[in-house]
Amino acid sequence: MSATRATLSVTEVRNALRCPRVFALGRATRRAVAFPVGSSCLGGAFHRVVERFARTVADPPVELHALPRGASRSDLRAAMSRWLLDLLVDELEATTAYASMPAEVDDLAEALRELAGYLAFRLAAFPDAPAAAVAQLVRSGEREVRATFEEAGVVLTGRVDALHGTTTGSLEVVEYKLTDEANAPVDRAQVALYRELLRRGEGADARPVILRFGPAITVSDVTAESADALVRGELLPLLSRMAGWAIEPGAAPPTPRRDLCAACPVAGACAEIYSDRLPARDDPPACAARPRPTAEGGLTSTMPAPTTNDRPTDTVGELEASQLRDRILAELRKDGVTAEAKAVIVGPTVYVIPVSRPRGPVGHLDRAAADVIHRLAAADGVSLEYERTGGRRQFVAKRKHPRAVALAPLLAAKREWLAERPGRFVLGEEPGGDIVTGDLADSATPHLLVAGNSGSGKSVLLKTIVASLVHFHGPAALRLTLLDPKRVTFLAGGFVNALQAHLDSPVLYGLEDAMPCFERFVDVMQERYALFEQAQVSDLHEYNDRVAEGRRLARHVIVMDEFQDITAERKASQAFCGVVARLGAKARAAGVHLVLATQRPDRETVPPSLKANLGGKIALRVSSAVNSRVILDAAGAERLLGKGDLYAELGKGLVRAQAAVT
Repeated sequence: MSATRATLSVTEVRNALRCPRVFALGRATRRAVAFPVGSSCLGGAFHRVVERFARTVADPPVELHALPRGASRSDLRAAMSRWLLDLLVDELEATTAYASMPAEVDDLAEALRELAGYLAFRLAAFPDAPAAAVAQLVRSGEREVRATFEEAGVVLTGRVDALHGTTTGSLEVVEYKLTDEANAPVDRAQVALYRELLRRGEGADARPVILRFGPAITVSDVTAESADALVRGELLPLLSRMAGWAIEPGAAPPTPRRDLCAACPVAGACAEIYSDRLPARDDPPACAARPRPTAEGGLTSTMPAPTTNDRPTDTVGELEASQLRDRILAELRKDGVTAEAKAVIVGPTVYVIPVSRPRGPVGHLDRAAADVIHRLAAADGVSLEYERTGGRRQFVAKRKHPRAVALAPLLAAKREWLAERPGRFVLGEEPGGDIVTGDLADSATPHLLVAGNSGSGKSVLLKTIVASLVHFHGPAALRLTLLDPKRVTFLAGGFVNALQAHLDSPVLYGLEDAMPCFERFVDVMQERYALFEQAQVSDLHEYNDRVAEGRRLARHVIVMDEFQDITAERKASQAFCGVVARLGAKARAAGVHLVLATQRPDRETVPPSLKANLGGKIALRVSSAVNSRVILDAAGAERLLGKGDLYAELGKGLVRAQAAVT
């Protein structure tokens, strides 16, 4: 009977709880899958540091020996912090890839400081001197546990993070987590299983405890009763299903979570075996270039897998557009105007129907156009505009059923151009099908000004720009700083989780953080110009071409949504416009770029001094022609349709496009 039992690990159970396919792929490839949550690559580093700490508690540093019984908590915390951070330095020096992820490394260091504070608090309760008490508190680091679950037909193995002791002699089974509360159910399941394994395998009664670092510490105690109920009600049935998935991997369902695929170490194998499209895995930014964890606990750089650039056929749109063309021509004939419309443009949001007169004055066409617009609006509810540009005449109609523009096919179509140099990005698709792109390294558009009312699609557009910037360039080549004062642009749908490796700092939410952030990049700009002078080069591109790979500098992009609150107060506005002017004038060559967005594009929010330093202009729907002129120096954005319909001036003339969506 025992020979037929499947042997599973707690890590596999954790994987199956988050994504059954990750468990199944690990079995299919016959290798353990270290599956971090979100996109953090540094969970393994934290565990390695803490494990080295646990192995040295029997011989603590001299500094801890110097502390007497009853030492203050602040002294204990300082000593424990130095102990843990010294171990972190050893870890960082052993892996150079960490240098490309300063934001995550900062969070890792802060998490270790928080652990030091927790341990200091616990040590203060022990009667012995700290050097002796630390071994009573930290009973063990990682250790193997194993037990048979007859009712599920499996043998389960695991490796607990730590066993802690209390002043009363009882045990705690402890799990360390560098994840947010979204993963709390999986964490509770894992620690409940460890309690059960210790009970079945060793007869030990250990209270489950989760120490979560975000990076601030949160201590979660799981009662014995709730842990045991979780094992009986959810985990034992899951163990039985996992035994089936191990035999038939294709039966494993996909994860419902969007925050997991970005850091999945088996994303490539998943796309090969489970070829059905999974947006959380296959769409930007989840599939962007970034370091990913390896099975051995290290990091490896990955590029997005090639995808098809075929955009969907639009049979419904083509039929609807041709019918509308015929209606327009018929209405013109009623007014005695003979016209032609040969090349109908079927855009994602609008139809463009160019019209011409084979003979007769074009003025007759212009006069009849107003009647056509009124009659079609009254009869069919069709919203038409008539545009005159030089000798060209065209009707523009809003589609009843717009076609979404997916970002992935556009990135695939522009793969070679985008991958050639960091700073290039995609905006969307013109009505005629051309892809609208931009380049922050271009002297005409080193910075972007984005404006659009609520509902115009501004937040979606910002995410599109960010996702396309990082798609082909890892964090060593391009780093992001995101400022989101209203906390709505980058948090939704796990979007920011997929960008963690590229973030130069955590997402900034407070307006008080904005000016120090911009001033810091003025310093970065000045430091880089000093480097360029020494190297006798003129800009970042030339500098990176001359130096060795490990010394190349990343291009920095600072994206701020809703900057109008800064310009609302006169003193703050002057300081803000001043720092933007400094960056706007010189930062392009240094590889520092601004993307500033507002939903209130009036002259107070966007004074001429600010606008003059932001070369690229993107206007979504705004409330008035005056607002449109503030951004574009032309009216028209007030008539846009919303939801990503935009005008862009990126150094190639004004174009209309539909923003892509991630």
